[in-house]
Amino acid sequence: MRPSLTRRSFVKSTSAGLATVGVLSTGVRSLYAGVSGKANTLALHGGTPVRAKPFSETWPIIDEREEKALVKALKSRNWCCLRGNAVYDFEKLFAAEMGVPHCVLTNGGTTALRTSLAVLDVGPGDEVITTPHTFIATINTITNLHALPVFVDVDADTGSIDADLIEDAITEHTRAILPVHLNGLPADIEKIMAISKRHKIPVVEDACQSVFSEVGGKKIGTFGTTGCISFQEWKSLVCGEGGAILGHDEELMRRCAAFINNGRDPKREERGYPFPGSNHRMTEFQAAVLTEQFKRFQKQDPLRQKNGRYIEKELAKLSGLTPRQALYEGYTHHVRPLRDGLRPRTVPGRPGQPVRQGSSGRGYSAGGRGPTLWQRLSQREDAGGPPEFPGIPGGLLQSPAGEVPPIAALLHHGRRPVAAPGNALDGQQDPLPGQTQGYGPDRRGGQQGRPQPRPAYMRR
Repeated sequence: MRPSLTRRSFVKSTSAGLATVGVLSTGVRSLYAGVSGKANTLALHGGTPVRAKPFSETWPIIDEREEKALVKALKSRNWCCLRGNAVYDFEKLFAAEMGVPHCVLTNGGTTALRTSLAVLDVGPGDEVITTPHTFIATINTITNLHALPVFVDVDADTGSIDADLIEDAITEHTRAILPVHLNGLPADIEKIMAISKRHKIPVVEDACQSVFSEVGGKKIGTFGTTGCISFQEWKSLVCGEGGAILGHDEELMRRCAAFINNGRDPKREERGYPFPGSNHRMTEFQAAVLTEQFKRFQKQDPLRQKNGRYIEKELAKLSGLTPRQALYEGYTHHVRPLRDGLRPRTVPGRPGQPVRQGSSGRGYSAGGRGPTLWQRLSQREDAGGPPEFPGIPGGLLQSPAGEVPPIAALLHHGRRPVAAPGNALDGQQDPLPGQTQGYGPDRRGGQQGRPQPRPAYMRR
């Protein structure tokens, strides 16, 4: 039987109408209003490209403020936080902004998670309930403590851990619950906290990708026993590498501060190294950049959310796509909203394929393995020039003229896709030699996911 909806009819029906949108909600006339002559033909099939030039791929955004902060830290010669002030000053600032009494900065979101679990005495034989839909670091932190991750299935509509299934996974060995707020979308944290209270099991929130997301006016990462944030370069608030642990319990946070500092007592009530620990300290250089980036973030974030809501609303009009359902109004737009944030509805043939092929030009992919350069939905601040949005990977949300393009740009963007490392374009399913899946060089010198010779010390 011939399918009722083909790729050609899908593209024609969804993009032809949207491409005629002339005036957006901002009142700015769209550059794309006149692109309707070949709206039924993808650019990679000979149609008229929506853009002749790619969107900006610049991220992170910096100027002389970050430069001055780095030089100041450099000239101070107090590069370690034990002698400097930038780390401790930002801890106080960030705690106040997040609405908690305590914040401990670390050198990464992964080490923030590890510290939280270690201080909660997670160890061999223990079980940590979590979700399989997460970045591998969530699982690394559990298995590196010789504990067992117990996976609870995800909700099909939200992509987050299904809180209704958590209690069935609790055993006498359950030491912690580790929900993940992925891509700015909060998990069902209120229900999870109710389960935590009933069973007296601590909750460690993995909010690494969801800084400033809220539930009922309360920041994600501040509900659990601890909450962990990442400032890694691909996040919305960045300093290259960095993390934060948030919490309310003074003694627990004292132990966290000790753990990241080789077991030293932050209160200096006990001498030596009285607590278990490691070295997960943030440097003064990271904190100097983070302080300036936070000022920028506070201005960027409202515009990021406004434009993210717009693109989400327009995507919902396409018959082949369904935006991920958000449990709460206070979610934020973060990384990969076109990859993890959308579920293709049933399209005969290959679900989602029209969008993947039509949007994979210019360094982003709507259904492949992700972009090689990650950008955020944040406004450029170049003096004397129009704003740009290095936003949805490929800079989809705002053009150099300052307006948001219609969703037809998803299907007609750019020229023929360039086979970039990490992008699944034109049948290229594997990264190029020497590259991982969009995360830079593979230090093993080979391709990620392919068998590599074991080092000599592992051979028997």
